[in-house]
Amino acid sequence: MLLIIFFLLVLLADQYTKLLVQQDMIVGQSIPVIHKIFHFTYVQNSGGAFGILRGRTNLFIIVSIIVILFIVYFMFKEEKKDYFVKVVCSFVLGGAVSNLIDRLRLGYVVDFVDFQVWPVFNIADSAISIGMVLLFIRLFFKKDDPPKPLQEKGGK
Repeated sequence: MLLIIFFLLVLLADQYTKLLVQQDMIVGQSIPVIHKIFHFTYVQNSGGAFGILRGRTNLFIIVSIIVILFIVYFMFKEEKKDYFVKVVCSFVLGGAVSNLIDRLRLGYVVDFVDFQVWPVFNIADSAISIGMVLLFIRLFFKKDDPPKPLQEKGGK
């Protein structure tokens, strides 16, 4: 149940903030929150991360669906082995589904978080990025069962 809550938190927070941006801003408008450091800037991103492959919406829809199916499969396959990994996957899944909703509904992803030194992004992108970093850290530093001592030849 907690996994569904995390998934929905990301999905709903992202969709709601995007709706606010679309209602209250025009494309290209930038509202400084902290001048020259943090702005809300309305961008319609028809590409992938950092705007790469702009206009390839169908490609990103297909890739998104494949990634979403893989994450769902992985979460069910993982069962109760590593709950942290499943929680992190629910964040990534929420972000991926939310951006997919934008692509299907609008043909682009609404981005608005602008730190002026980084491409404009959204809550879904943050959830995906943070989730992937946490997943890689967990998988890299995960302690497996300690190795069993080797027995010497000859018995003892």
